[in-house]
This record gives sequence, C-alpha cells and structure tokens, in this order.
Amino acid sequence: MNKRHFLIFGFIIVAGFLLLGCSDALHSESKSIPGQKWRQGAKSLFKLPIGDTSLLYDVILTVRTTANYPYSNLWMYLTVEGPLGKSKRFPLEIVTANVQGKWMGEKSGSTVVFSKVITHARFPKKGTYFFSFEQASTDKVLPEIMDLTLELYANEN
Repeated sequence: MNKRHFLIFGFIIVAGFLLLGCSDALHSESKSIPGQKWRQGAKSLFKLPIGDTSLLYDVILTVRTTANYPYSNLWMYLTVEGPLGKSKRFPLEIVTANVQGKWMGEKSGSTVVFSKVITHARFPKKGTYFFSFEQASTDKVLPEIMDLTLELYANEN
C-alpha cells in the first residue's frame, strides 16, 4: 500500500468514526429492563413527539442484550397509539443469531447491540405517539435483556 492509499484509508476511517459519533436523532429514549429479565406483561413505553407531518421519519429500535442471551431471535409486540387514541398492535422479530450461532448484532465485550428500523413513514397527525413494547416469548421471563432504545430520525430521502 503506497502512502497515498494509506492516507485515503486513514481519512475514511477517521470520517467513519466522526459520522458514528454524530447523532441527528430528533428524539432518543432508553428504558432499562429490571434485573435484565424481561417479564411477560411488562411493557416499555416510549413517547415520540411528532411536530411535522410532511417529513418522512425512521423509527429505530435498539435492543442491548448480554452475550449470554440464549435465543437466536427476540419476539415482541409493538403497540402504537396515535394522538387521537387509536392504536394498532404488531408482532416484531429481531433476529439475534444466524443458524451457525453467530451474533447478528454488534458485540463489544459482554454486550450485543441489535438495531432495527421498525417504521419508515409519515405520521398523519401532529402530537405525541406512544410506542409500547412487550416481550412475546412463550417463556415467562426472557433473560439477559439489558435495555431498549427508541430513536426518531427525519429521513432526507
């Protein structure tokens, strides 16, 4: 690798770190799971303020688990309630490991981070939207779930 290629490669690495450090989230909120044990019926509720109905938004869910999470997926129910009180419930799956058992998220030490775009849409009304997540496993308790984070981004595309 000549000096020019090395400089270009170095610039790309530095630019990547700078971009990762910048957050243009309009809203970000995290909820810890008590004792890292997500119990059936326990809901994590997030409030997303929507002020501009002309924008296209991305809503991204990030789930952090320990590296001891025992399953290859995580099923949950998402309930979305709009400012007028109407609500809809959806099943949502996050694939946590492939068939070989390799983590599908970013692993750092004993933590694995999974992110998923859960909606890419315009919101029809201004106001507060409520996003509620509850685990949908047949197990009464899902172990090793650390927290959930919900972020709202304006999509420029």
